[in-house]
Amino acid sequence: MSGETRTYWFVPFRVRGTENLEAWFEEMARQGWVADRLGFLSAVRMELRWRKGGRNYRYVIDPRRFPDAPEDSLIASAGWEDVGTLNGKDVWRAPYEGARPDLFVDE
Repeated sequence: MSGETRTYWFVPFRVRGTENLEAWFEEMARQGWVADRLGFLSAVRMELRWRKGGRNYRYVIDPRRFPDAPEDSLIASAGWEDVGTLNGKDVWRAPYEGARPDLFVDE
């Protein structure tokens, strides 16, 4: 681990609940620590990279049962970035200033 990265272990097990996990990602981003890409091992070992001058990101852990559906292109065209998967669900983020944006899908 260098000064540019931080490693976190078992984040989804320590930060329970979707809303709490989204809030954790958002707080880490405000501090300047952002996940570049999440993958199938991120539930065990998650690496965040430093980005100078924290940023406001709205994170959403997609509640859909079948990620990578045709709706993904619509979500991306609305300004959401696909960060990867965490515990089998897609994680999306969108930068913002001012008011925190709403979710892009309903459960």
